[in-house]
Amino acid sequence: MNSLIYGQRSIALSLLPKAHGDAVFQGHYRSVADDFVVTEDLGYEPEGTGPHYWALIRKRGISTDEAASRLATFARVSRKDIGYAGKKDTHALATQWISLPDTAEIHEGVVDAQLDVLRLTRNQRKLKIGQLAGNGFRLRLQGEVIGELEERLQQCREHGVPNYFGLQRFGRSGSNLDAARRLARRDPKGRRRLHPKDGMAASAARSAGFNALLAQRIETDQWLAVNVGDVVSLAGRGSHFSVTLDELSSVQSRIASGALDPTAPMAGKQSKTSARQAESEAMVLGTDPELLDWMRGVFRDEDRRAVRLLPKHLEAERSGNTLELSFWLPKGSFATALLNELGILQEAHARTTP
Repeated sequence: MNSLIYGQRSIALSLLPKAHGDAVFQGHYRSVADDFVVTEDLGYEPEGTGPHYWALIRKRGISTDEAASRLATFARVSRKDIGYAGKKDTHALATQWISLPDTAEIHEGVVDAQLDVLRLTRNQRKLKIGQLAGNGFRLRLQGEVIGELEERLQQCREHGVPNYFGLQRFGRSGSNLDAARRLARRDPKGRRRLHPKDGMAASAARSAGFNALLAQRIETDQWLAVNVGDVVSLAGRGSHFSVTLDELSSVQSRIASGALDPTAPMAGKQSKTSARQAESEAMVLGTDPELLDWMRGVFRDEDRRAVRLLPKHLEAERSGNTLELSFWLPKGSFATALLNELGILQEAHARTTP
């Protein structure tokens, strides 16, 4: 866990503050792939015609990149011609869309023991990262209830959970964050052009700063607080705007109803919020000057990310020591952020192991 640090703060999920109080469940999850089921929701249907094949695949226990490589070999096409909307969990049973070129030799059915093509259609364009609405989840947890579980679930439904980045963003044993620090030491001001292979490292650094900021907001009872000049976002969408004095009361009401969310930055040189909020955020981000100076060189503008995640269709069913959860999350969010709000949960395939 030592690599998962921003400044002096651990940014590992299990050590970050919860919004709704102490743990109400403890145990483990993801013992086998079928315990963690992910279903991609594009938010639209493929057109059915066009020069690109779109294959709905089901993968078990392999990464999306590995599934794409296997499918490319199976279909006799180049890996670079494969497209997908987002990466799904490796230690899971995941269903998602993959696009292939017109030259692909592809058909529905079994590719290998860990990969199937469930459906085949066509579309006018190749799939690109981010072209999805969200993901549905069905998770099986093993453990015991140690608090008011139903009350906590209702709090999560009504008020959401902190929109933390999960461990997968930081790599196994924090390897992506370690890579960011190596880059920062070689180029402290971030003046060199970032190589595409270093994108995950840069993303990990920004995500670590965001987790630290969000934790500070919760600890100071400012998680969902908003003031004049702050930047807020439309819930589940990327649109942002600054709050004016005339709008403040309305914005506070819309945050309470879940229609709007306060935001925190993914670090960059140019702030997109008020001087007051930017100064407050810079104090937290500045606790790790090595990463902050580098990020401000690499990224000209900061991005804003919602500090809250509102799960949809959150349902739970208990049977003995088993708790089954089902819910839907918008793209860019992590199911583990919801699990963290419920309690003390260990992942069987922990990313902190070699």
